[in-house]
Amino acid sequence: MKKIISIVLSLVMLVSASALTINAFAEVQSPSSITPGSKITVEVNGNTSKDVTYKADPDDPAIITFTYTGTGTLEGWEFNGMVEGVDYQVVSEDGNSITFELINDYNGDIDANALVDKDSEGTKGNGKGKSPKTGAAAATGLAAAGAGAAILLALKKREDAE
Repeated sequence: MKKIISIVLSLVMLVSASALTINAFAEVQSPSSITPGSKITVEVNGNTSKDVTYKADPDDPAIITFTYTGTGTLEGWEFNGMVEGVDYQVVSEDGNSITFELINDYNGDIDANALVDKDSEGTKGNGKGKSPKTGAAAATGLAAAGAGAAILLALKKREDAE
């Protein structure tokens, strides 16, 4: 009986530790590169945000479309460290999206900043303070760890009583 309980407890602890480890890496994202040596950073009002997405043209990676997906009112775009007409040229602007093309063999970093009316950002904001969508796994892992600890404690008290 003790062997079976030990095996079950080991499995519970393994599952618990695995669930918590997965959550630790859930929010880690590496920047994507368009050209060798360049990376893209997306921001809203100067703060890193998930409310801006981007996609390079599959036929020409020098053409990149940025889209603001937040709830605020987009007022414009700025590309910090880049000069329009020297490093890039705007191909089109449509609603909350802008498409530009890198020119003159530009291969530096790209910092796309969506300028959003701060009063219209609503509750979504710039994504800061939001937890990753892995709360269910964290709760399950903690519950399993707690159950394992409770079983272990009960068995320990039972052994001490005998």
